[in-house]
Amino acid sequence: MSMDGKDTAPALRLRPTDPRPAPCKVCGADAPLFGVTDFNRSCEEARGKFLPLSGAAVYYRRCPQCGLVFTDAFDDWSNADFEAHIYNGDYLAVDPDYVETRPANTAAFVARTFAAAADSLDVLDYGGGNGVMAERLRSHGFRSATTFDAFSQGFRERPQRRFSLVTCFETLEHMADPVGGAADIVDLLDEDGLFLFSTLAQPANFNELGLRWWYIGPRNGHITLHSRPSLARLFGRFGLNVGSFDDNLHVAFRTVPDFARHVFKA
Repeated sequence: MSMDGKDTAPALRLRPTDPRPAPCKVCGADAPLFGVTDFNRSCEEARGKFLPLSGAAVYYRRCPQCGLVFTDAFDDWSNADFEAHIYNGDYLAVDPDYVETRPANTAAFVARTFAAAADSLDVLDYGGGNGVMAERLRSHGFRSATTFDAFSQGFRERPQRRFSLVTCFETLEHMADPVGGAADIVDLLDEDGLFLFSTLAQPANFNELGLRWWYIGPRNGHITLHSRPSLARLFGRFGLNVGSFDDNLHVAFRTVPDFARHVFKA
């Protein structure tokens, strides 16, 4: 509480950076420091919007084996820390599509793709934010669509059952513990279910771009940036195959379920 009685956010504290290589969060190989950026760098810079510099340096590492780019600056943070400094009242300024545009578009895509199975699928939108996507799926005629998001009021209760289709749009890049996050997702997926997810994998010219790549934005919570090999390794450790339709849209599965066979046809 400040002197004028108004609530104030706790001070921004990042984990001190060790200059020595650290184990990759996916494959365990020694990952050296790769680059540094300011905490207030956001993905909105690609649209010409720049926040004032915070003065807090966020160092990223890059794994030489699987290509994962990650930071350990937030490894000591609690959910309350993330809510205070990232997923706070100013978050929409750095992710304006979060509220309506993205969940509406992804719901329309999922509805078109799996329309034939709408009556039978049990869908979980993991990291589903404000629940709009699941709500839209139900309006598209899907029998069951549930939201889980540890940072969203009203959707924080983790389901205690498994789902035939787990969707996860723009969430993996937010995970400080990618293996723990993947384990949680796999635990919610039916043995013969499908995991459909989006996270932007590093582009072909990433070596040239480095930390200038627009998708690296700590203010957005983009703290773990995958390559296609890192995604394959991450879910492969749980016995899942990974396929990519493009740099942003991916699937993981043990066996292709009947309701998704048409997706894999040429």
